[in-house]
Amino acid sequence: TSPPDKRGLAQGVNITVMNLGAAVSPFVLGAISDMAGTPTAIWICIAISFIAALINIPLIWVKGCNIPAKPRTGEKKPLKGEDKEMVEKALRGEWIPAEALEEIQEERYNNKQPYLVVPVRSYEEEKDELKVLRKRAKEDFIYYQRKYNEYLHRYNTLPASERRAFCDQINRSSEVSNQDEVDAVNADVGKWFADYLIDSGYHPHTDSTAIKQLIMTSFPVVNKGGAPFHPLNIERILLEYQKGYTRLIEMEGYDEGNEMRIGRVLQSARSVIYMQSI
Repeated sequence: TSPPDKRGLAQGVNITVMNLGAAVSPFVLGAISDMAGTPTAIWICIAISFIAALINIPLIWVKGCNIPAKPRTGEKKPLKGEDKEMVEKALRGEWIPAEALEEIQEERYNNKQPYLVVPVRSYEEEKDELKVLRKRAKEDFIYYQRKYNEYLHRYNTLPASERRAFCDQINRSSEVSNQDEVDAVNADVGKWFADYLIDSGYHPHTDSTAIKQLIMTSFPVVNKGGAPFHPLNIERILLEYQKGYTRLIEMEGYDEGNEMRIGRVLQSARSVIYMQSI
């Protein structure tokens, strides 16, 4: 915490005091041991150490003297040019519009940066906000359905020679520097879901098989084993995602805000699937 132009002096004084103490203390403690006994010398050392610890406790609150915070990796902090407020909200596990989150992730993809790792708030923290979260679902589902359609179009308009690079960049952006963070998010999602089931009247402990069947029905496979994106599988994966969101939109009914009926959404999805088949 010394000023830059005084750091050499501070280090010199610190080393001088330490070396002086290391040179003098053995003689002093040896003399005390001879005169008062070894136990007394040991207790004196303990007392000095305890007093030194008490004297240094206030340094915990001095910036630069405590344990430095673990630096955040790229997927856990805002990057240059990003909407810092929106990124920080996402990193607190708070809801942000799907479009805003996707813009952040897409910008990271374009800049060859890792995708943002979004943590999960506990169910207890969110249980009073579920109605609001549920109300926002329709808009988010429609956005993602359209976005996957856009990704398909973007991929299919690329020259064949550039499609592999497109897939490779998605895979690189999906990589994380700390797998423990990803594992923690996955575990938190599972805990949130279990808490939701119990609070909603389900009984996983009496019929876990039915719960598994519900999960598999609600979340059909889109990419078995999480295989890396490749020109041989990317269209199928994107279509599976799009089909999933189309089904969710159908469950939601009309989209009054955009005055778009579900029939038009389904027609759009069918058109894309047809175009991929010819």
